[in-house]
This record gives sequence, structure tokens and C-alpha cells, in this order.
Amino acid sequence: MLRSFSGVLVGLLISVAAYGQQAQLYRYVDDKGVTVLGNRVPPEFVSRGYEVLDSNGRVREVIPAAPTPEELQATREAREAQARQRQSDTTLLRLYSSQADLDRAHARQLAQIESLIQSARGEIDGVQDRREELQQRAAVQERAGREIDAQILQELAHADDETERLERLIEAKQLEIKEVRASFVHQRARLGYLLGANDSES
Repeated sequence: MLRSFSGVLVGLLISVAAYGQQAQLYRYVDDKGVTVLGNRVPPEFVSRGYEVLDSNGRVREVIPAAPTPEELQATREAREAQARQRQSDTTLLRLYSSQADLDRAHARQLAQIESLIQSARGEIDGVQDRREELQQRAAVQERAGREIDAQILQELAHADDETERLERLIEAKQLEIKEVRASFVHQRARLGYLLGANDSES
């Protein structure tokens, strides 16, 4: 009987010792900013992150705080930006095998825009010539004491509208030239980096 009781006691002592070795504590910060040490983390504080400690008070694991909605949004935006950059890099390398290729393409693009600007200026000159002719006809009618023909007035208004449209087109194309040049500087630097990175990897 005594032997049996001793065996049970030994078993209990071993179990208690094992429990003591496995016991762990949790350290977290409550809603008042106070650091709390306990055997569990209340659900409302889990998202703030906490530390898992062993029975000797040593940190076994650190559970980080859950990201805020703003941090999640920033992470998504960063990933999207990286994806766009990868796609842009792939396109750049597919189109140009060297910076010289990009230089030639850039020159062609600028030449095309400049050609459109020159064409628009030529059209403006033509419209203005037509407008002067219409004004002369209107002046003749006025000197003769006649009412200016409605067709002449309509064509004059159309000439003014057309001139304004062409001037807006020229302004837009001049702005496009600035944007193309700015983009070219970035693309050239990026292409040089990508080609250099590829050379170093090969």
C-alpha cells in the first residue's frame, strides 16, 4: 500500500515538474498603456501584439501587432508599384537593346511631334490669309454702305475658332515635348541600370 502511494506521489511530482517546465506567460500592453504579465492574452489585446515567455521569464516568441488598415493599404500600393515597375522594365528591355536604340527612338518621337506643330502653324497661316481676304470683302461692303454678308461673318467666326483650335493643339504638343523629354531622361537611366544589372548577372 505504501509502495503504491509512493508511486502515485512520484508521478504527481513528475507531472507538476513537467507542467512547470511547459508553463508560459504572456506579456502585452492593455488599453491604458500598462504592460501586463499573465497566463493569457485577452482577445481585445491580441491584435496589439504580445510576447510569449517561458517559466523563467525568457522571451520565447514575439507576436507582432496586426497591421493597421493604413499599413495594409500602403503595403498593397507598394506591391502594385513594384508590379508596374517590373512590367515597365520588361517592356523597356523588349523595345531597346541599348541606350543608343532608345536615343534614336526618342529623336524620332520628337521629330514627329515637331512636324505636327509645324503643320499646325502652316494651317494657322492659311486660315489667317483667308481671314484677311474675308475682312477685305467685308470692308468693301461696309464702304459701299451695304450690310456685311452673313456668309462672310460666319466664315470669319469659323476662322477664329479654327485658329484657336490650332493654337491649343500647338500648346498641347509643346507640353508633350516636355513630357517626352522628362520621360526619356528617366527611361535612359533606368535602361542603363537594367542593362548593367543584366551584364553583372551574366
